[in-house]
Amino acid sequence: MDTVLIQREKVKKTKIDRCSAIEEILRIIERLRSETGCPWDRKQTPETIQTYLVEESHEAAAAVRAEKVEEAAEELGDVLFMVFFLIYLYEQRGDFTLEDVCRTISEKMIRRHPHVFGETSVSSAEEVKDNWEMIKAGEKRASGKTAEPVPDSLPALIRAHRILSRLSQKEDETWNDLRKQGREFARESGELAGNIESDRLDTPDDLGRLLARLVNIARLKGYRAEDILHDFLRKLE
Repeated sequence: MDTVLIQREKVKKTKIDRCSAIEEILRIIERLRSETGCPWDRKQTPETIQTYLVEESHEAAAAVRAEKVEEAAEELGDVLFMVFFLIYLYEQRGDFTLEDVCRTISEKMIRRHPHVFGETSVSSAEEVKDNWEMIKAGEKRASGKTAEPVPDSLPALIRAHRILSRLSQKEDETWNDLRKQGREFARESGELAGNIESDRLDTPDDLGRLLARLVNIARLKGYRAEDILHDFLRKLE
């Protein structure tokens, strides 16, 4: 057997193994939800399960951030199970199916990557991001939907990053001017230092504004404040 055929057989086997692994998870969920399955699992609804998805996602993110490979594999498994479990619950209610979810996300990814699946050309990752936001906005307009608010359940630094990213898409270029943001931060932090020296208590709003300014400066430099702070805190531990 030549090298090309061997490679094709390996790819085919990998696909079969992956399908079998997913089917095993679905079989477990079906058994848990069956009449002879688990009383706790049978009681669950999408509304009761969603909080576990959030918790498992945070634990998975922590493992990835800490570069703990084995722990990341386990935690990502928990997230994967919760995703399939939630989809199964919706299937049982007749709302949508796993196939619907897969088709929807596949169509979205193809539509939002015209530089890969279409004729669009891009020269940088930033241009890809800009195209993504433009396509997303067009989809919202076409469907008649308004922009959804950034979930307030997100960690504050992540939420700040996303809100500031949205503001940066508007005509006002203030949030996109790195030098101006730097000058404003210097001014506001100088005022804070002066207030500390004179024993004047700053309001939470003043401190919040300064934090948001830092988040935006990090964003303009291509960083996420959440990740930066986690990395720094790890060094302090």
